[in-house]
Amino acid sequence: MKRTALVVLLTIAIIASLSAQAGAEKPTAQLTTVRLGIHANEGGAPLAAVAKEKGFFEKHGINPVFTIVESGPAEMTAMRADNRTLDIGYIGAGVAWNPIDGNGNGLSFVFLDCLSNAEMFLAKKGLFVDANKNGRFDNEEIYEGLKGKKVFIEVGTTPGGWFKTLLELINAGRPASEQLWIHSETSSYMAGYTAPNKNPAYRVEVVNTLNSNLPAGMASAAGGMDVAIGFSPATSTVLATNPNVELIATTVGNFPPDKSFPSTWVASNVWLKENPKVAQAFVDALYEAALWRYANLDESMRIGEKISQKPVGSFDPFNLVAPSKQDYQKWFATKDSTGYLYMKALYDVRVPNVPAGNRIKSFEEAFDDTFLLNAIKSY
Repeated sequence: MKRTALVVLLTIAIIASLSAQAGAEKPTAQLTTVRLGIHANEGGAPLAAVAKEKGFFEKHGINPVFTIVESGPAEMTAMRADNRTLDIGYIGAGVAWNPIDGNGNGLSFVFLDCLSNAEMFLAKKGLFVDANKNGRFDNEEIYEGLKGKKVFIEVGTTPGGWFKTLLELINAGRPASEQLWIHSETSSYMAGYTAPNKNPAYRVEVVNTLNSNLPAGMASAAGGMDVAIGFSPATSTVLATNPNVELIATTVGNFPPDKSFPSTWVASNVWLKENPKVAQAFVDALYEAALWRYANLDESMRIGEKISQKPVGSFDPFNLVAPSKQDYQKWFATKDSTGYLYMKALYDVRVPNVPAGNRIKSFEEAFDDTFLLNAIKSY
């Protein structure tokens, strides 16, 4: 009898143990899958990686399925396709015209991630002269150095628009006859652009090339690239491996605040409409991760490297400005606050990139701030 009772008790204990394990696993089975795109650089990977690593996605019921995209255009194609393969994703400023485009499968801005400092202007040493001997290149020095130069850029990404904005700053206050102007064989890059003059002395030729080609191209002594504008990690790799290349300009170092465009998260409008609670949970997780990132910036870079399968030390926190909790609260306190000004500046500079003939969405249509505001209020 005692032996039978013992067997029964052991059986009950085993069943209880299995039930407890099943109970512990049950929440995982209830997570909602979200397909997200990230970029393998300082701005594009760490936030979502932190949300995964530190349990913020799981806390909010999200099972993230990561895709590391090679570029913004490829990501937008995946998100805007009839049979989309991405629901939401991080983007830089280069492809930010997509949420403004009112034709086809639409997108919306839903979250301000960071201010990017990842775009860099690089050149072989000696091509630009630091005449002031102050350890940096000012607009006048960049102006003189750029005359007649050939610049290599992946024009469909953020650096393409970044360079146009830089030229606007450099040309400001100069007569049209003395302003630098762009020539490019890439018609999409020249769409909506009008050269201030046709003097060959002020011409800057922009050559479209993959960002990933920059390290090899700038390492070449003959027939390679002397001047290039790109984004990390390619630019960081060039600087780390080629002592004959120097940094000419960055966003934070050379751009005023109203020209420091944010990196954002955009989502499929269909997905947002069909899954509003999931979308809110996803943005809540991003916001919590953003607060953690601000307090642990270096560790966030390491977490981003791990998910991107990059060597330790590849991601430099210099390449972004990460908002704090106070920043988010202040930036989105009113419709006239700094965060909206950043987003509106991004909107304004990308409107010309919407394909000709397509409907241009209003700023309010393009930026669905509901999810971000709810997250800020909740924490």
